[in-house]
Amino acid sequence: MLGVVLLAGAVAACGGSDDSSEAVKSPGARTSTTRPSDAASVYLGLTKAAAIARAEEDKRPWRIGREDDEQFMLTQDFVDDRVTFELDDGKVTKATLG
Repeated sequence: MLGVVLLAGAVAACGGSDDSSEAVKSPGARTSTTRPSDAASVYLGLTKAAAIARAEEDKRPWRIGREDDEQFMLTQDFVDDRVTFELDDGKVTKATLG
């Protein structure tokens, strides 16, 4: 009997609606129509100092992955809103999110 009650509870938790147009959002989730590549492209061409200042103004975590010929060690954790800069001659030539 307990198994039947648990199974019924599990089915109820899955919902019964076929309306897939309703989005479920977690509290505090960001919603944006800007694609990640577009969001990172705002940093292209900025100086190192300007890119860092803009990232901090946007409250976006940042890091430098490469500066000229020097590659830096990076963690492999995924932070969806973190921007990684690549710099050549003091300017951002590549910026990626994640």
